[in-house]
Amino acid sequence: MRKDPDHVMQISYPSGKQFTNREMAELSCRAATHYGKLKLEQTDVVGICAGNSDYVALIFFEHHRPQCQSLQERGLEDTVIYTVRNHIEGVPNVMEVLNEKYSDTDFRVPVLKHGGRQDAFFLCTSGSTSLPKAVRLSHYTVLNRIQSERTEDQKMLVFSSVYWLMGLLTLVQCAVNHTTRVISENPFTPKDFYDIVKKHRITLAASSPSHIPLCLACPETLAASDLSSIEVMVVTGKSLPYPLVAKFKEYAVNCFFPILYGMTELCGAVSSGEVNLRNSAGSIVANTKVKIMNDAGERLGPNETGEIYVQAKFISSGYYCNPEANSKTFLEDGWVRTGDMGYFNDDGELFIVDRRQDIMKYNNFHFSPTTIEKVICEIPDVAEVCVVGIPDLIYDNLPAAAVIRRNGANITESEISEYVASRMQHFENLHGGVYFFESLPLTASGKVIRKDVTEMCTKLRKLNEY
Repeated sequence: MRKDPDHVMQISYPSGKQFTNREMAELSCRAATHYGKLKLEQTDVVGICAGNSDYVALIFFEHHRPQCQSLQERGLEDTVIYTVRNHIEGVPNVMEVLNEKYSDTDFRVPVLKHGGRQDAFFLCTSGSTSLPKAVRLSHYTVLNRIQSERTEDQKMLVFSSVYWLMGLLTLVQCAVNHTTRVISENPFTPKDFYDIVKKHRITLAASSPSHIPLCLACPETLAASDLSSIEVMVVTGKSLPYPLVAKFKEYAVNCFFPILYGMTELCGAVSSGEVNLRNSAGSIVANTKVKIMNDAGERLGPNETGEIYVQAKFISSGYYCNPEANSKTFLEDGWVRTGDMGYFNDDGELFIVDRRQDIMKYNNFHFSPTTIEKVICEIPDVAEVCVVGIPDLIYDNLPAAAVIRRNGANITESEISEYVASRMQHFENLHGGVYFFESLPLTASGKVIRKDVTEMCTKLRKLNEY
């Protein structure tokens, strides 16, 4: 940072607050000096419970009643809290830390007692299927996942907060590459997205799976926006069907859409490529091995679907305090079970079928919700869709679709059902019905919570039966 002190490192929306490299470096040193005085051990855990804001600094949980009651119930007795905003009387706030005076002699970069493999961060998994797990990432792993390529003229828009992998990696990436990082203090809305892109001439955008469907839901507003500055838009967390990307690209004509398949446990991408009509996940990245396995532990060949196993040089050290999950995911021979089902084609491209636990049975036939979703997304009047299985005593699960229409569209249940029936096998037809919603429940990282959608569709089906 000190090599280019006047470079604007971060811009916050909507406050407009800017930090140069010089300011960010000084504030970071002040915070580090303050926490150094607390005599913290390198194994102590500092938790950040804050969304994007001007000052997302290190925050300790303090023993303070009644605000800390829920933390104490979880065993966090010796804790210190610092508030970032919405300050509470009697509780120290982060500005007190950042306003402390210090000299260069006060700050020393500590030597890692356990080397580069020592834990640097605990990051949350998405929590789309269960409670989030804490993924351990070492200094060595994170730094080796950063691509060094100086890009002073680039501006990257990031809605993700720092406790998700995308938020963390883009923060470090922007600092290393002298890219200006633009963050929003607000949850994503299409209006904010368009305003930020236009005002700051955003060139790079890191997006969640729900963002593009939300934009497509209001085509009139999207058509009036100016997205011409965007050169690259990365969508992580879920594979977006090609028809949705193709629709969005009509309005972001200069934009390249890379596809990245990965997971927090692997600290980055397993495969990469360009979003394509084949819906492939691209080719395997360097320093990574992938194999497809069946339930008997046998390795499968091309065009055979099984669970995806990954072995990579830079991965997580495991889940924090979760030995049961560790034994299921991180195998002794160095392979990681992803929980995703997929296959390679004859050209070595990787294809993701679905999450293993999301694949269901209808009348003893397996069906993949994701495969059905990709077909429904071909319909122009559909902005977003989530396919679930409604439990049934006779047929096991009835495929059903929760749909968000594009603004002003009047597409009907029968039109969607007939479209699917004309293109898919009988067991993939929407036997459970089609249900229309204004929005779908999302995790904090922007993934649809399929379990909640299943409950919503099940309730509506029961109501329709009376």
